[in-house]
Amino acid sequence: MSQQCPDTLTIKDEIVTAFRPIEQLFKIMDKSSPESSGELTRAYGEIGLELCRNFRRRLDTILNTQEQEMDDDCQ
Repeated sequence: MSQQCPDTLTIKDEIVTAFRPIEQLFKIMDKSSPESSGELTRAYGEIGLELCRNFRRRLDTILNTQEQEMDDDCQ
């Protein structure tokens, strides 16, 4: 692959690494005890985790499409 064509896997890793603290926060919120932090915190955690899953699926779709386009451009 040409030097001008960025590595899609590297781009994905950088984005996921930057996003990971947010995902971890939602995981903690989802595991919170309703007795100590209330049901609302847990509900926010569940919503956040679903948003994280949607984000990862969308990121995969975008980067796969971009990778195919870059392969065509770099040849």
